[in-house]
Amino acid sequence: MATLVALLVLPGAAFSEEPTPAPQTSGTAEPAAAAEHAQANAAEAEANRLPPASITHHTISLGGETVAYSAKAGTLPLHDVHGKTLATVFYVAYMREPQDTKRPVTFVFNGGPGAASAYLHLGGIGPKAVEVTARGELLGPPPRLVDNDSSWLDFTDLVFVDPVGTGYSRASEGKDEGDFWSVEHDTDSLADFIRLYLIDAARMSSPVFLAGESYGGFRAATITRALQKTGSVSPSGLVLISPALEFAILNGEDYDPLSWALALPSFAAVNLESKGVTGREALSGALKDAEHYALSDYLVALASGAEKGSELASDAVAELTGLPAEIVRQNRARIPPGLFIKEFDRAHGQVLSRYDGSVSGPDPSPASAWAHGPDPVLDSTVPLWTGAFVQYAQEELGYKTDATYRLLNREVRSKWDFGTSPTRQGYAGVLNDIQDARATNRSLEVLIAAGYTDLITPYLAPAYLVNQLTPLAGASPITIEDYAGGHMLYLRPDSRRALKDDAEAMFERALKSSPQG
Repeated sequence: MATLVALLVLPGAAFSEEPTPAPQTSGTAEPAAAAEHAQANAAEAEANRLPPASITHHTISLGGETVAYSAKAGTLPLHDVHGKTLATVFYVAYMREPQDTKRPVTFVFNGGPGAASAYLHLGGIGPKAVEVTARGELLGPPPRLVDNDSSWLDFTDLVFVDPVGTGYSRASEGKDEGDFWSVEHDTDSLADFIRLYLIDAARMSSPVFLAGESYGGFRAATITRALQKTGSVSPSGLVLISPALEFAILNGEDYDPLSWALALPSFAAVNLESKGVTGREALSGALKDAEHYALSDYLVALASGAEKGSELASDAVAELTGLPAEIVRQNRARIPPGLFIKEFDRAHGQVLSRYDGSVSGPDPSPASAWAHGPDPVLDSTVPLWTGAFVQYAQEELGYKTDATYRLLNREVRSKWDFGTSPTRQGYAGVLNDIQDARATNRSLEVLIAAGYTDLITPYLAPAYLVNQLTPLAGASPITIEDYAGGHMLYLRPDSRRALKDDAEAMFERALKSSPQG
């Protein structure tokens, strides 16, 4: 059977729509502490079972050329100022042979927070990929791995990194993994990993690039600034795939019309694909009117108030989105993603995925007003991705362990510290980090990739946000590219190839530029 594969890189509140658990009472605090202690002991035991690094050698055909490469699967320890080990970080590094210490090296992260790097590793840019249909459907189960002819290995070495608490990365004995689960500590630990890796692999003279998806795009920006501030290295380029740039935009507010406006073209893209308008070029042309309307007449209508806005915009919104006009009017022309995925194909008992709105599955709660239950893309695929990576690591990378590979650790997201609190208002964001990084290194190239039918991070948001930045004299402009597909746009083979071409062009620009202070 064909099952749609999905990468879970869920930004902010999109990771889970379940209610936040109530605070623990005094009667449950002791059992909760005991449970956390037991989990910590289990993590320590697993960390002690991890094998030494494994190095294997392979070849792949890329662009009509046979590329020889080595693969190293292993861990690097992170230490505190006293030299005590805090955690071990698992990674898989691919180096083209013969090795060149001045060749570009790209560090790759997924998001969540709480996701391991297997999604981009085996779905997007590594030398192996899960076999999929033209629509991004995994052929299986069991999934099958094939050579990835859209791998980036022909123009950069690759290091896929699992943050602490994901994959095989674990906190050390006596340490709490939760200490790493914040914007600040996640950034610092991964920046330190990059520094240590470059030293260990004798790659300090290599141009460094970072690639991240969803929250991985967020962390790529914060890591860049951390590396620049410490003087360790100044990255040459960033590839941000479906990035969570500003959570104020993604989370939205009931009384802020901007989030409604930025989401509207993504709903229109889903409607267009349902009518047979597919492919990057076709969608780009067909969505121009929706994009213009969203940031002009639609915004004006919403700003005029609930009743007036509904009168002005409901008919147009119904036409663009394909939702029944009555539903649009009931919601005053404001369409939350949860409403859209529930109502778009309700007549056929189907609910859409927020990860790719062009994908639907049977609605397990058809009588409810809002979508409940498993996401058609996300939830059925976690065991498939986990199994694919574990088998690949054991059979092809020679990394054999019975430790649990945590593809998606939901506990990380539930306990993540975004640096906000009742006394520290606001949402986390990285536009300032990106702008400061570009001011520090005016040669820094930034490529932002977005999927048209992504209902987690709407494709129009990056263009809107980047347009709010003050131009920097002499700095390389930020490039934004849109593709057919959802949050994991690279799962569609055509989009994966297009992303590779755009990334390679960005690398070429970055490598032609000399660093500037």
